[in-house]
Amino acid sequence: MQRRAFIVGILFSLIIVVYTIRLLVLQVVPTSMTWPTANSKYKLNNWKRTAVAQRSKQLQLSDGRGIFLDEHYKPLQSEQYMTVAFFPVRSWELYPKAKLAELAQLLKQDPDKLRDWLTALEYAEYIYDEMSLPIRLSEEQINRLKRLQTEGFELVRYTARYGHQSSFKHLIGFTGEHPEWVEQHYAAEIKQLASWDRNTKIGVSGLEHSLDRLIHGVGPSYISYTLDASSRYMSGIGPRVVEADNPYYPLNVVTTLDLQLQAALEQLLDKQAIAEGAVVLLDAANGDIKAMVSRPALLPGQWNEVDKDSWRNHALTAYEPGSIYKIVTAAAALEYGVVKENETFHCNGEYGKYGLSCWKKGGHGEQTLEQAFANSCNIVFATLAERLTAQQLYDTASALGAIHPVGWHNNEADGPFTAPLRLLEEEERGIAILDLLQHDGGILAQTGIGQRDVRLTPLQAANMMVTIIHGGRQFETRAVSSINYADGLPVMQFPVHEGHEHRFRIHAQTARKLMSYMNGVVEFGTARQIGSGGAWKLAGKSGTAELSGASKGLNNQWFVGYGPADKPKYAAAVLVRKAKQGSSNKATQLFKQVMELAAEHDRNEQSTK
Repeated sequence: MQRRAFIVGILFSLIIVVYTIRLLVLQVVPTSMTWPTANSKYKLNNWKRTAVAQRSKQLQLSDGRGIFLDEHYKPLQSEQYMTVAFFPVRSWELYPKAKLAELAQLLKQDPDKLRDWLTALEYAEYIYDEMSLPIRLSEEQINRLKRLQTEGFELVRYTARYGHQSSFKHLIGFTGEHPEWVEQHYAAEIKQLASWDRNTKIGVSGLEHSLDRLIHGVGPSYISYTLDASSRYMSGIGPRVVEADNPYYPLNVVTTLDLQLQAALEQLLDKQAIAEGAVVLLDAANGDIKAMVSRPALLPGQWNEVDKDSWRNHALTAYEPGSIYKIVTAAAALEYGVVKENETFHCNGEYGKYGLSCWKKGGHGEQTLEQAFANSCNIVFATLAERLTAQQLYDTASALGAIHPVGWHNNEADGPFTAPLRLLEEEERGIAILDLLQHDGGILAQTGIGQRDVRLTPLQAANMMVTIIHGGRQFETRAVSSINYADGLPVMQFPVHEGHEHRFRIHAQTARKLMSYMNGVVEFGTARQIGSGGAWKLAGKSGTAELSGASKGLNNQWFVGYGPADKPKYAAAVLVRKAKQGSSNKATQLFKQVMELAAEHDRNEQSTK
């Protein structure tokens, strides 16, 4: 008996020694098995955490970045919903076939594929939908999952950065991994902050990129769970939600945008099957962006596609403007006095040089400048352009905001930004004329009708309307009004800026004449089809630009304008890219529909006040 007790005692002692050694390895020895030296970056508290680190895993619930809100504080792109997280448990191998079939049916999955996936799990994971987002559970699914009573999954609240119904995808942009950029531009963060490494996601497009340094946040929230020695989920310990311990984050990015208007315009472009183009809607009072739609559309699962054209913001890309550029030519002619009061011009359909002709066969006959503007007569505007110098055309374009980027920007670095902040970094410059010193009549004539080298972004075109409405006073278009802490206190303000990069400002009298001319376009000119039957009287200018190269035989169709014509509330630009030559100007009708939606939106807002 004593001998048996002695043997049992020895066995227990050996077991205790083995566990003691294992605990020592976990708590003291680094996982790399490299012992510390005087220059080692490891510290004792790091080693002690190794025991937990070897067993603890994480599954992200939210990225912790700043939340984009519309002007009414409604989330623009993030979306919270319930989903299910699955864990690596041995019981999946023994899970009853009937229950697995019920689970598969409940989650709309193939039973055999689901079993294979579950038994192969090494870490916690979600089931993803066709948009690469964790599946969204209905109330019925949630209740039925609760009744299944199994240890292999947990119901969790997930925050999708780009939800199923997210808007302003091109303007807000997206995040992604860019290790080289992170190492180059965020070296200090990697060195000082535990939440940063070279694979940390950063903003790579849109406002996500331009505001990245401020809205990155203090780290993600996640589910922390524990695995046993066999890398199986320890359901007895259970998962816990870990969030950044800072009540001021995530930040709220308060934009100038209107979620309802944006949704309405996106539906409009989908209904009209616009494959490529853009719509920009600005507040006529100060140029703030209320809505911005770019096509082709982006889905959340497409953020990382290689094809850059799929996420190009066409509202910020410079294109051939065609006849909407006659606004610039008319303004220059008035400013520099190259057209006389009540002067008439004759159009017989042919200019007689440079191979230039009018769009109307046989011509428009005798016309004043106002009539030529309404009729969009190429002959008259080519004539006016040849009376001007390249510098005069350029300066007028600049004064109307058709050259430099018009998005809001700072002139010096501020706060966490290491360089002057430009909200719309992807906005391209416009082009008026390439050689300001050469007086080539053919180049001037083609420039005067919006062809040749002329380029303009839809944002610049819409902002040009705001400039004219304000008598030549130019505004920088804002997309963001403030960034606030989670408790509402401001972090950074974005005050209204007047444009200051142009060399001179058009006179108020010139602006009034341009507005009168744009009234004529809708009353008796090329856009008279939208002159009646609407909520508001409208004004504007249509344009068609012939494309060349690979797009030869296609047109850019434009319409820029504002409404109501007598007291403007909104200014807009509509671009339909690569329309067939000879087809009716779809942008004109779209402009009217955009203004109808804006009018309806205003009526609804007034009724709820």
